[in-house]
Amino acid sequence: METHFLENRISHLREQIAGAGMRAAVLSRPQHIFYFTGVMPGPAPALLLVTQTRTLGIAPAPLGAVETLTYVDYDIHKGWNVFASVAELLDRALTDLFPIGRIVGLELDHFPAIWMPIALRHLRETRPLKDLLWKIECNKDSQELQQIATNVAGNDRIFQAVQAALRPGMPELELWSVVQNGLNQNGGGPMLLEADLGAGVKGSNPDAKPGYETLKQGETVFIDIYSNTHGYYADTTRVFALGAPGQRHRSVFGVLQAALQAGITRLLPGTPANQVDAAVRGVIERAGYGENFPHHSGHAYGLFQQERPYFIPAETTPLEAGMVVTLEPGIYIPGWGGMRLEGNFVIEPNGARRLDSFPSDLVVCG
Repeated sequence: METHFLENRISHLREQIAGAGMRAAVLSRPQHIFYFTGVMPGPAPALLLVTQTRTLGIAPAPLGAVETLTYVDYDIHKGWNVFASVAELLDRALTDLFPIGRIVGLELDHFPAIWMPIALRHLRETRPLKDLLWKIECNKDSQELQQIATNVAGNDRIFQAVQAALRPGMPELELWSVVQNGLNQNGGGPMLLEADLGAGVKGSNPDAKPGYETLKQGETVFIDIYSNTHGYYADTTRVFALGAPGQRHRSVFGVLQAALQAGITRLLPGTPANQVDAAVRGVIERAGYGENFPHHSGHAYGLFQQERPYFIPAETTPLEAGMVVTLEPGIYIPGWGGMRLEGNFVIEPNGARRLDSFPSDLVVCG
């Protein structure tokens, strides 16, 4: 990651914490540490402490160019109690950085409770960082947009591979392996697959996963890929039909296409998120499927698979240029099956720019 992007992000964080009356921030989520250092910590705990003059990391290995206190996460004396190792370094770092009595921001919805006594011994007051970090990260810079667009293009390639491989009699897990192999190719190595796969009647579950069943002629299958590659997500869904789709399948899918298009027209800076939801949900409700659409109409994403704003009735946050969002209308009918159609968009000053390019049609295979 280019150095000036990281420097700008740290500078922005310093401005925000100073404006909020805090002297420093202590970050604990790996995604946020990655955002400010360019290095994604592994499974062992890591922290990033940012003051107005210093940036200090605590991790098993150096966090890029950031000054880092390292510990051995396989210590033969402490066993695997890496939390104790981090606690010692956190105590040392807070002693070095802060006179007692400072007001410091913590990720209170993530910061491990086992370290809280150390923090409270050094700090007069702790404040949550959740909203402050969201305000910094919700508008993606050019480097983030480039990586997200690359990931979305990778999903498009996976759907092309699915289209070529899908056939009646194929085990669901074999289809899952097609998706997994495509993700590994996109990432340049083994990647963790995060996705939903709903075939036939199982598609009535929005979060369906593959099993030992085989795919049957006349069924449809939706595949929602929302895996993380190089620190950022892509989140797209397509529906495939095994053989010529029936009238009901075509009708339900047509509703989803109309709902998606209705939402796209509202993706403008300043539009409250619930108005986008109303546009999408309204199409589905007028078609008589309101009770069969149980989840949000979409959400922002980036470092996390789901970020604010969510497209739900209660969310009034306005869209801003630079946000990356997904729209994902779905219809799930018990005893019959379900479908979901999803596209990804960058909010720009004059509207939305679509990132995914694989056809948004009901794709016929086999």
